[in-house]
Amino acid sequence: MKRLTVEVCIGTPCYLMGARELIDDMSELQNKYEDKIKFKTLHCIEERCEKAPIVKIDGEIYEEMTPDKLREIILKRI
Repeated sequence: MKRLTVEVCIGTPCYLMGARELIDDMSELQNKYEDKIKFKTLHCIEERCEKAPIVKIDGEIYEEMTPDKLREIILKRI
């Protein structure tokens, strides 16, 4: 079974706009669904800082991400 790859930008704009909360939420989800989710952080995702925080899920980019939106997207896809 292929795992869902979730990448959260932790560059300064993303971090200041809420990436820490996304990382905390992802850590919780990864612990619960570790066989279904591969999680990592990056320092920049395609220089979209004005739309921070940025998340990439299986290559698809999501802008202005919130923990609730992230959780909803992931739970629909696993």
